[in-house]
Amino acid sequence: MSKKRMAIYFFSVLPIIMVSLVYQKLPTLVPMQWEASGGVRYGDKWQLYIIAGLCLVMGIFMPLVPKIDPRKKNYEKFFLAYENIILMIVIFMAAIMAISLSESLNPGRISIPRVVSGGVGFLFVFLGNMMPKVKSNFFTGVRTPWALSSEMVWNKTQRLGGKVFFFAGLIMILCAWFFPISAMPYIIGCIMCVIVLYPTIMSYIWYKDEAKILEK
Repeated sequence: MSKKRMAIYFFSVLPIIMVSLVYQKLPTLVPMQWEASGGVRYGDKWQLYIIAGLCLVMGIFMPLVPKIDPRKKNYEKFFLAYENIILMIVIFMAAIMAISLSESLNPGRISIPRVVSGGVGFLFVFLGNMMPKVKSNFFTGVRTPWALSSEMVWNKTQRLGGKVFFFAGLIMILCAWFFPISAMPYIIGCIMCVIVLYPTIMSYIWYKDEAKILEK
């Protein structure tokens, strides 16, 4: 087992360990969701185990994906990038759990909307750097029907998706620290629309252009 795979498993189980270590000290109700307006939604503290369990499931399932993907041979071409993506995701989830526990024990010390928005921005920047390395598969990357139907369209879509994720992440980081918290839901909404729609539309256009060339 590689050191990176061991790190993936460690950060996958870390949220459960963190919750277990402080469970007795936690109040009966803990914050579960923070609104940009300043409101907080609370839930029973046992629900933290469900959230922590999602990280464990992610850490166990994602390394197994190459074994069940019909295009599993392609993973050999970007396996290092794929493991980096898994590792970054479970680290991000563990960090979110640590922030949630800190806020449960010492409310008000952290501006959760700003920190989480900035953290998502860093995650997007990282994914943007990894995405152009991803080869055709059914689980990772911008998986439009047109990209999955053509290697050329797939590669162009991933390169575009990487740029979109990278710059979207930078915008989120800047906005998280310099814009009013109340504006973040609208900013994030606009960013998500661009991330989803722009690569999807361009993927379709590239597919149609390739089809016209092949017809000639």
